[in-house]
Amino acid sequence: MVLLGLAVAIILGLIAIRSAEGLALSDASIAEHFVQVAVWGLGAVVLTGLAGILIGRQIVDPIIRLNQKLRAGSLLEFRREDQEFGEYSEVDQLAATMQELAATLRTRDDDLAASEEKFRETFDLVEIGLAHLDGRGTFIRVNRKMTEMLGYSEAELVGQHLSHVFHPEEIAILEAVPHAASGIVVGSREQRYLRRDGTTLWARRSTIFIRDELGEAKYALAAIEDVSQYHANQETLRTLNESLRAIVENSPLAIYSITPGGIVTLWNPAAEKLFGVREAEVLGRLSPLATAEQAETTLDIRKRVIAGETVHNVEIAHSRGAHRSILSLSAAPLKSGDGKIIGVLVTCADITGLKSVERALEASEARFRALSESAMDIVTVIDADGVILYQSPSVRHLLGVDPESMIGLNQFEIIHREDSPALRERFKELIEKGTLDRPVEFRVRHADGTWRTLESIGKNCLDVPAIRGIIVNTRDVSERRAIQQRIQHLAYHDALTSLPNRSLLQDRVAQAISRADRGGKRLAVMFIDIDNFKNINDTLGHDVGDELLREVARRLSASVRGHDTIARQGGDEFIVLLEELEGQSGAARAAQKILDALRSAFEVGGTKQHVSGSIGIALYPDDGKDSQTLMKNADTAMFHSKAQGKNTYHFFTSNMNIAVKRRAMLESSLRAAVKDGDFLLHYQPQVDLATGKVVAAEALVRWNNQSGGIVMPGDFIPLAEETGLINEIGEWVMREGCMQARRWQAGGIAPERIAINLSARQLGDKGFLGMVKRVLKETGLNPGCLELEITESQVMKQAEGSIQLLNELADMGIHLAVDDFGTGYSSLSYLKRLPISKLKIDQSFVRDITVDPNDTAIVVAIISMARSLDLEIIAEGIETAGQLNLLRAKGCAIGQGYYFSMPLAAEALEPVLKRGTIVAEAQFV
Repeated sequence: MVLLGLAVAIILGLIAIRSAEGLALSDASIAEHFVQVAVWGLGAVVLTGLAGILIGRQIVDPIIRLNQKLRAGSLLEFRREDQEFGEYSEVDQLAATMQELAATLRTRDDDLAASEEKFRETFDLVEIGLAHLDGRGTFIRVNRKMTEMLGYSEAELVGQHLSHVFHPEEIAILEAVPHAASGIVVGSREQRYLRRDGTTLWARRSTIFIRDELGEAKYALAAIEDVSQYHANQETLRTLNESLRAIVENSPLAIYSITPGGIVTLWNPAAEKLFGVREAEVLGRLSPLATAEQAETTLDIRKRVIAGETVHNVEIAHSRGAHRSILSLSAAPLKSGDGKIIGVLVTCADITGLKSVERALEASEARFRALSESAMDIVTVIDADGVILYQSPSVRHLLGVDPESMIGLNQFEIIHREDSPALRERFKELIEKGTLDRPVEFRVRHADGTWRTLESIGKNCLDVPAIRGIIVNTRDVSERRAIQQRIQHLAYHDALTSLPNRSLLQDRVAQAISRADRGGKRLAVMFIDIDNFKNINDTLGHDVGDELLREVARRLSASVRGHDTIARQGGDEFIVLLEELEGQSGAARAAQKILDALRSAFEVGGTKQHVSGSIGIALYPDDGKDSQTLMKNADTAMFHSKAQGKNTYHFFTSNMNIAVKRRAMLESSLRAAVKDGDFLLHYQPQVDLATGKVVAAEALVRWNNQSGGIVMPGDFIPLAEETGLINEIGEWVMREGCMQARRWQAGGIAPERIAINLSARQLGDKGFLGMVKRVLKETGLNPGCLELEITESQVMKQAEGSIQLLNELADMGIHLAVDDFGTGYSSLSYLKRLPISKLKIDQSFVRDITVDPNDTAIVVAIISMARSLDLEIIAEGIETAGQLNLLRAKGCAIGQGYYFSMPLAAEALEPVLKRGTIVAEAQFV
């Protein structure tokens, strides 16, 4: 029984110890409970011993059975069965007592479990790290916050020693502290921990010990609070202080601080340099600026700052020996932690050089403003969006608007909308590149409503603080633009008539051919040459000729459709492009309309002039499939119209090329004849109708063509006039005729005068008079022996210059005769003004004088008029005795014709000249 009692006591003691361990995480009340349980357990041992003594061996078996039951389960699960120990009342009482004890223990165990659950919840929810350590410093339990702070899971920490999470440097520190072996330091301290990822954690750790009744540490509770941010802030503050100290020490600005009384408490190296005073010499003393010169100003600044004001950029004059400078001073209040002003912080800079630059800039700005305000060009400052920030006054006289009225306008809104896209693109280039490589042109409306063309260049100064804009220089190039357009117009248009020229025409013909191909249409090219224009131009002058060409251009333009093209080829030649023709008939109608338009008289130069046109027509695609071929063939057809009598039109045919080639060959041969002198003169005598005496001889030129024989004047003189060869031929005729007259004079058989025909082209030649004088001088012929014949049409077309020329010839003694009289439209006033001495009746009147009363009347009228004007009269083309007798009866004094003699070579005419008279069937009595 004793052994049984001891066993029960041991079991109860173990239960008490277990209960105490289960309450280890409680506070001081847990310890008190532990003592109570221990006492209760001891009492149980005593009670069991007494029971053993009282009962003895008689209740061994019941006790053994009770022991066996206890062994079968824990005391907390002990249940008493009724009458189990009935025969042994003591044991039965013991079982009842144990049952009560078990029930009490179950109740207390349930309460303890509930308390422990609340403790664990609180333990995990606390926002600081908590750890339960044993007496050796080993983790027994940690809360959620601890695992988050250290980066370990609870399973990874439990069982590990506290030093496992210490920073290596902290371990060395703790070795010198009590309880270093366990790593537990009582009280509160900051130390570093090493997280699982290797980073450092600064934390404040507070530790308490739970000790037994002997004072031995049973376990410890540790609380850890993260103070990393505090240490980071402290490090930042330290770095900031060091940075501020470095800034102050290395600042180019003089920085110092003073107390409210003006005593220096801070003096950086820049202040030493600026004022020439070392820090040791000034600390604790008054500021060097507190001198008589600046005392009033600095004292005022100090008062204002101490009152809470911040002062910026106050200029102060400062003298340092002979050197005088200007300082810029700024000051701000120094405040303590509670906001009280405890001093003044001052920054100071020497701005002497800056002020010099500022004055220079002000002068430069004044010059710039004066230049911009007086410049003819516009100076504009715009921002990055094109908004006008400044406009120079020159815009007033260039565009007629007030400069201020343009401020705030966007430049893209005031230019011509057609120019806006290109200007925006160039503006983008200006923004990106900083400048414009080439000027940009655009149009802006003037105040008077007209559009002016401006030209601008710019420079991007957006990054220049003093400007912050784009500077644009603009000038008015309207006149230059107009000139350029005029030049461009002249490049493709005729300067005289403003019609398209040959270059533009060729381009339009090429385009018209393309359109005709696509639409299956036909077109025509008409080549127009103005008949008799050269005579008008040469006689009335180039001014009248130009006026005539302009009027012809107007009539041609009015004669064709709006989409047709009229171009001036040059001289008196025009080309018409007719598009969308149905056939040859459409071109014929257009040609006839043009001829009709030219038929009316042109009032030019104060006179009425009549011209006509010779037109050649080439059709596409019949006569050519390109512009060059069409115009060449139209030109060929035009020459055919001229050859057919002018004032008509002809369509091109392949046979015309033969005539053109012949003309080209003729022209080439004529040029060679002029060069080689392949000409000769025949002479036809002019006879006194009363006596038969030869009074003069008319020189008539012949071309001795080596391949084609003798060519008469009518076959080559027009070509010579067209090609300009007439002047060279005329000079040869003049010289050869005068030389022959001199030879006859030397032989004593010379007629009174030698008559030579003149071309209108010769009279228009500026060198004609000089040529006549030169020939007379070279040949030695007396001017009175020379008679020059001009046609009636030439007489009527003489300009003032030509009239003067004729007067000069007459003043030299040269005789002037009007040839082909009666075929033109002579004006008696013109005949009176001109120095004419002879009229020649045209052979067309003489031919039918004996059979046509009208011709007789005309001849009689001419003779009567000549007598009234005191002019000699000569009849051409006398071929019969009847013509001779009638003319002589009507009072005509001189005649020439085949009746007397055909034109003869000089050698063949000499026998007649030696006789002095011409014997004919008619009697000269």
